[in-house]
Amino acid sequence: MDILAKYKFADWLYNRFVEHYRKSEIAEAFIYLDVLTRYKNFALEIRKLSDQRRHIKELHSKITKALKAETVHKLLLAGDEGIAEFNREMKEFEDHLRKIGLSDEYITEAVSDKKMNYGTN
Repeated sequence: MDILAKYKFADWLYNRFVEHYRKSEIAEAFIYLDVLTRYKNFALEIRKLSDQRRHIKELHSKITKALKAETVHKLLLAGDEGIAEFNREMKEFEDHLRKIGLSDEYITEAVSDKKMNYGTN
């Protein structure tokens, strides 16, 4: 699934915020949030950016809600980076289960369950 190019800048800003926040680099994280906010305000003024505006608002809203609920550490990456992170974590989980010697049937079921519940823990 290829993410549309027009969303990539907003996704990149959002992902940098999430990464810096995860590393407890709060000041740096808020720099990216500030740029995302400015980008959102810019998109409000340009009529032809309606798709981007909707996407930017969604990402900005996720951050704002997470900050209020103190759950920023649970935010998942967006776009291509989010897909890559998901695939990497599923591969690591499957490799771990294989390493400890579990059956293929159990591994398939466990990976499937983890995929279904990804991001809800």
